[in-house]
Amino acid sequence: MTGMAASRVLVLFARAPRREAREKGLASASGERLFAAFARGWIDAAALCGARVLVATPPGDRPAWRQALPDARFAFLEQRGDSLGSRLEDAARRASAPGGCIVLVGGDVAPSAPNLTAAFEHREAGVDAVVSPAGDGGVSLVSLRDEDLGLLGQFAPRRADVFSRLSRSLARRGRRIAVVAPAHDVDGRRELGRLLRTTAFPSFELEALARAVLDEKRWDPAPIAPRFNRLLHVEPLASRGPPRAA
Repeated sequence: MTGMAASRVLVLFARAPRREAREKGLASASGERLFAAFARGWIDAAALCGARVLVATPPGDRPAWRQALPDARFAFLEQRGDSLGSRLEDAARRASAPGGCIVLVGGDVAPSAPNLTAAFEHREAGVDAVVSPAGDGGVSLVSLRDEDLGLLGQFAPRRADVFSRLSRSLARRGRRIAVVAPAHDVDGRRELGRLLRTTAFPSFELEALARAVLDEKRWDPAPIAPRFNRLLHVEPLASRGPPRAA
């Protein structure tokens, strides 16, 4: 692993898969496996681009994570703060290291090796911020300079203007922004259905599991495949300027 690759860090900001499924209204064995598969996909994507993984999670969720992904390689970072924004900002600041590059992604976002690789490459090429917008107006993936991490404190759940507000704030600071491919986060059955209609899943297994959740079918309890084949095809995305202010 090169020195540059060693400075890459993916922060997966997530509750344990069972709790995530319950809070998204997808409380079933297959719902739990879906969010475990999302996490597994991000961990595998990080390995492909030489990044280490920190799972930022509530302290009581650690045993459930180890049970869900017993063979996965990651470390824990305790979520701290009384709001989503404060927890995101705190996790990003504690994960950052001098000369390193931190990318944050939500545990309810389908894994994307191209987006993750592009985020690291953009930042290492001198881009100040990388953002993947969510379909509901939020943000699914974000990477900021250390000086801008305070902007994460403004994030709030279920707000349709998170992406636009962040973009305007960065533009006012004169930051160069790369917007990578949009990604839907899964907040419930409706969003999962939209994800299936609009997104090319990184593996047949993950797509079939998502359909099983929607169909409320029993899923084969065999362990989740340790890698997703189509995650191996990585295409860097082109950088572009910030979107116009709304």
